[in-house]
Amino acid sequence: MAAHRQPSYVVVSRALLTGGATFALARVFSGASWVAPMLLAAALPAALFALGERRRWNPLATIGVALVVGAWLAVVVDDPSETFLGFLTPSALATAGHDLAHAPHVLRSAVVPVDPLAAALMLSVVAAFVAALVAELIARRLEAPVGAIGPSVALFVAISALGSGRWAPTTAIYALVVVEYLVVLQHSELETRRTWFQSSRNRRSQLVTGGAAAGALVVAVAIAIGPGMPGARSGALIRYRSLGSGRGSSILNVTSPLVSVGAKLTGRDSTQEVFSVRTTEEKGNYWRVIALDQFQNDGWGLTSDRRAASKLPGPTRGPGTTLVTQTFRLGPIDAQWLPAAYRPVRIDVPQSQVLPGSTSLFLDTPLSGLTYVVQSEISNPDPSVLESVTFDDLRAMAPDLALPNNFSQRARDFAQAVTRDDHTPFDKAFALMTVFHQAPFVYDQGVDLGTTARALDRFLFEAHRGFCEQYAAAFAELARSVGLPARVAVGYQRGHLESDGLWHVQGRDAHAWPEVWLGKQVGWYRFEPTPGRTDPVTGFGDRAAGGTGGPTTTTPPTTAQPTTPTTASLTPNSTPNQIRVPPLTTGTHSSRTGAHVLTAAVVTLVLLLGAFVVLLAALAFGAWRRTRRRRHDPDDRERVLGAWSEALERLAAAGIERKPSTTSLEFALRQAPALGAGAAGPPLMGLARLHTAAMYSRDAPSSDEADEAWSEVDAIADALRTIVPRTRRLRVRWWSRLRRAPAPAGSALSPER
Repeated sequence: MAAHRQPSYVVVSRALLTGGATFALARVFSGASWVAPMLLAAALPAALFALGERRRWNPLATIGVALVVGAWLAVVVDDPSETFLGFLTPSALATAGHDLAHAPHVLRSAVVPVDPLAAALMLSVVAAFVAALVAELIARRLEAPVGAIGPSVALFVAISALGSGRWAPTTAIYALVVVEYLVVLQHSELETRRTWFQSSRNRRSQLVTGGAAAGALVVAVAIAIGPGMPGARSGALIRYRSLGSGRGSSILNVTSPLVSVGAKLTGRDSTQEVFSVRTTEEKGNYWRVIALDQFQNDGWGLTSDRRAASKLPGPTRGPGTTLVTQTFRLGPIDAQWLPAAYRPVRIDVPQSQVLPGSTSLFLDTPLSGLTYVVQSEISNPDPSVLESVTFDDLRAMAPDLALPNNFSQRARDFAQAVTRDDHTPFDKAFALMTVFHQAPFVYDQGVDLGTTARALDRFLFEAHRGFCEQYAAAFAELARSVGLPARVAVGYQRGHLESDGLWHVQGRDAHAWPEVWLGKQVGWYRFEPTPGRTDPVTGFGDRAAGGTGGPTTTTPPTTAQPTTPTTASLTPNSTPNQIRVPPLTTGTHSSRTGAHVLTAAVVTLVLLLGAFVVLLAALAFGAWRRTRRRRHDPDDRERVLGAWSEALERLAAAGIERKPSTTSLEFALRQAPALGAGAAGPPLMGLARLHTAAMYSRDAPSSDEADEAWSEVDAIADALRTIVPRTRRLRVRWWSRLRRAPAPAGSALSPER
């Protein structure tokens, strides 16, 4: 295509390319809150380039503005609460920089369905914005509009590789926007060349209507018959999901249940049965699905360098271990992680694989309605065995002590205070568990704090409430801070035992709990910090829920100094002495002062904005009222003179001001065209003739002539819209009314006309 200003429908269609590609995120993100930010990211580059072209900006300046706007959008969507009414703050920039640096970890560990929050949403917005920006550069700077499809294709393929679920709807949407863009390009080319393909009667290209319909038909046919074609359901020629993973299965596309525990507890499907299980254990067990062993600022995930294996490790025959058999029957779900009591040692599913570090079972291909038998080695050693573990026994698990470099020092001090008088790893872990069973901590499914490093301080020192996700993550993070290798396990509680002898597990039984490594002799041992929950094997948990390690009545400390917790001989079947929670409210005065200052600033800003809005509303109402009075004046002569005054104001707002020494006809004939009136010149000339006649003729103008004058005003306004943006015209017009005194009554320029 030749270099010329592109029609607006081409620009919009090109923006839809990226927008259509982002709809593939429906197979990655949960909910629909991501749609608006993604469409905005796809549309902004096209809008900014169109604005720069219209304002004749330097191309480099346009690119610079686009990059600044894109960076602003990425920071805002990452964490809007860190901004101040959309304005970036140092904390917002720091948060965005950190999340962007950890984007690779998100790609490794965050798996579908992912909550569209923080780093995940910011990464998607950045990708969409960059794709749209590159598409504009290819189309405008390289003059290759067809090549502008390339960035959106790359974006669509990348998103599709990460997603799961139904592919037909998202593929259909993207195919339609590609077809639409190609048809629009052809229409624009034909319109530029003015060939016979363009209909002059209805100003619509016959190629557009026919091509769009044909393209939609082709996409519909492909979606309908494509899956039935030979080989459509066979294995991929190139398994791009496992590239770089070496032997074993890739874990990039398997669902981590931690991201959906809250939804399972309170969602619409919370009462749906997930699976049923028959077990030789009388009291049932926790049915573990996965263990997350890597903690970074964006939360808990899987260590990326773990390789899957096809064979389970055998029994250890350690102290206090027993072998139990479970028969699972999965419900109407696509299972990829297989629940089992920890630690599974045998399973009768040939295609199952295991992550050796956490002994988590999974399948490459999800299956529904699967029935399988698994044998597990359950460990619950005597208290003497647990107490005999020393910190020297934990050295082999150093990777499970890792914490982010900026881990909260306040949280670390909290953990040190709770475990100060405890000397063995088990005692320290038990003390950390018990502190969460006391006030002010309560169980609450209504919070949404997350499990990121930033969320820990909010949970410990502000909210004091959450559900299993928060308690398990907080325990594991605090345990690591005092030298205990820990991880977060996710799965289900035992469910409900019914008359058929099966434990029936529903979505609301979803649960998360921490595990602590207690040496080779014990292995990974389970703790239960969540209030109101009791472990059926160890008996750990809340006394109110039937556990033996429940809380005792405590009096919150009133001094500013940390209270040293004390413990007796803490065993799985003993009740701990009183454990005091360290003070949770330090720095209250400064925080309240800051809050008051912030509140005052917000109130002042709101008042100023309110006054500004009222002023704009008053100016707009005054302009509307003045124009209406001029247009409907009962005197036809005054109507014509009012039309002339209205036209002069609109022209002045566009930078075309009349010199006082010129007559109406001189202004319309010479001065206005010289100042760039353009298409407004002809209607201005007609209005000038009517104005001159109304000013100097003895006979008053007729009603038809007055109507004609106002028709010329409307034509002038339409012409000016193509010359000067509406916002600039309104700004200049209103500002001139604020600073200019009204002309003498009765004159041709009186604003009251």
